[in-house]
Amino acid sequence: MRRPPRLHWISIPLALFVLMCVVSFHSYTATRPEPVQHARETRELPERTLALAFHGGPDPKWTPRVLDTLGEAGIKATFFVTGVQATRNPEVVRRIAAEGHQIGIDGFRAEGDHTNPLNLAFAQAALADVLGVHTRLVGAPIEVDSGDRDHQDIGTLLRMSLRDGKGVIRLHDDGSIGSDITRELARTDHRFVPVSDDQPVAATASERFTGAVLAWSQRNGGVVLALLGTAIAIAALLGLLRTLMQLGLAHTDRRLRRESALAPPPWIAPPVSVVIPAYNEAVNIAATVRSLAANTHCADVEIIVVDDGSTDGTADRAEELNLPGVTVIRQANQGKPAALNAGIRRARHDVLVLLDGDTIFEPGTIGELVQPFADEQVGAVSGNAKVGNRKRLLGRWQHLEYCAGSNLDRQILHALRCIPTVPGAVGAFRRAALTDVGGVSDDTLAEDTDLTMAVTRAGWRVAYRPQAKAWTEAPTTVRGLFRQRYRWSYGTFQAMWKHRGALVESGPMGRFGLLYLFAFHLLLPLLAPVMDLFVLYGFLVADAPLALIVWAAFLLIQTASAGYALRLDGESLKPLWAYPLQQIVYRQLMYAVVIQSLITALHGTQLRWMSVQRTGLLQDAPGGTVHVT
Repeated sequence: MRRPPRLHWISIPLALFVLMCVVSFHSYTATRPEPVQHARETRELPERTLALAFHGGPDPKWTPRVLDTLGEAGIKATFFVTGVQATRNPEVVRRIAAEGHQIGIDGFRAEGDHTNPLNLAFAQAALADVLGVHTRLVGAPIEVDSGDRDHQDIGTLLRMSLRDGKGVIRLHDDGSIGSDITRELARTDHRFVPVSDDQPVAATASERFTGAVLAWSQRNGGVVLALLGTAIAIAALLGLLRTLMQLGLAHTDRRLRRESALAPPPWIAPPVSVVIPAYNEAVNIAATVRSLAANTHCADVEIIVVDDGSTDGTADRAEELNLPGVTVIRQANQGKPAALNAGIRRARHDVLVLLDGDTIFEPGTIGELVQPFADEQVGAVSGNAKVGNRKRLLGRWQHLEYCAGSNLDRQILHALRCIPTVPGAVGAFRRAALTDVGGVSDDTLAEDTDLTMAVTRAGWRVAYRPQAKAWTEAPTTVRGLFRQRYRWSYGTFQAMWKHRGALVESGPMGRFGLLYLFAFHLLLPLLAPVMDLFVLYGFLVADAPLALIVWAAFLLIQTASAGYALRLDGESLKPLWAYPLQQIVYRQLMYAVVIQSLITALHGTQLRWMSVQRTGLLQDAPGGTVHVT
């Protein structure tokens, strides 16, 4: 049985849809169309009987004056209101009804704007919101023209109104006539009656609800548009700032590394303990262990596989390899942090390499990964995680995300000395640094981010070694991708909240790291969908094609930045053709991940660990395709 979609997942597109409707409706009501001419037959009145029909209002200034005059003369008139004006001036409409005058509708935005069924429905909804009624009186009678815009004398008005024997004096309720005209009409020897005998009926619940929503949109749409404009400006500035930081700091970091290569420090080769926490990794564990056993590090390397209660024979597959220096530990399922701590306690050496059970190391990765430990202040080192299965479109998008996102972020944050995450796929730690922070904590679902932040706050430096490459299997389905990134995002927010105290400390994590995560991993993903939404609004609703041009220029800048990131990472530019499509489709999924993670965190929901199904197929990995059977 399929589980119904969670409310959080439904609420995200629903909220964006409602926001689009609000700004679109505000634009719709703010534009006054040309009046549509529509004839409506009215009843014939007896001689010396008149019907006063006011239309196009109510007007906040003139309509009350007309009502005063009608009240003094004891005349009941008919007011054909427009939906927009009724919403803008609800008290005037209520006064019209309270004083016994008949109310009809004459369109939504302007007179005659009722020939379109949608406009008619909007106008009825507006009246339902203001008065709670539905009227059958639709369309002010215009088979006669009283000429009130051109003639202000009572004789002319009467002659033009009575020439066809209808007896309807149709007057504009917008200030083009004065209350004096109404007073002059009252002094004639005519009797005054409503235009029709139709009486309003109670509005339906759906009309009332629609009216309330439309009224709110009409009254507050301008504020919403202003807030959207502010959000878009912030998102654009953040996007531009991130691009400049990526290009500037990443280039600087690369230059410094080139200068360092001219006089490289002595190559170090400390003994290393490798810890692999594994839960149901039977399809990958053999390839992972073999890649480690084939390392070229010229010192002792012990490999510890910690089977954390797997049910698929992961430990058996590791033991069947019968490789020297490989130890397999079995324990009941306690979670990844507990498995890591168990392996760390069992390890003999002071330099510990930690990696996931679906990762393949290149032969020189261990040796490259430990080089920054030549600096005694370095407590942890992040390697360069790469997507192995990148031939399909989803894998290619993730490859671009790793290179133009995660790895480029590490270039920047390495220059700022505040890398917040040593990825679980490839990282190394000093035992002393792990001891200082009490080992790997299980407080969050992003134990790697939590641990890295703790190490930095303890006074250790965290370095990035891009030459230490590791190939990992990325999710192959949208569902698997969402589950993985949802856990990462939620865990990162947990870690940020846990280490919020760094903001009042003097270390780099508070000065740069947390602020960087907040600006570019929380605020920007929250605001970026608003920018996309506003582009659609400008292009489809507000007739502003410039919005699409600006968005295309922004996409071009991002694509160029991604290309530069690929070059910095030593990758081919061929996958770059998929980047624009990634920004249109894949990026929306990542936004949804961040938004839902934040909603979950704000609701106080405790998210469980969500594993991703493995295929055992790593394409484009070193030596060609690796397939473990």
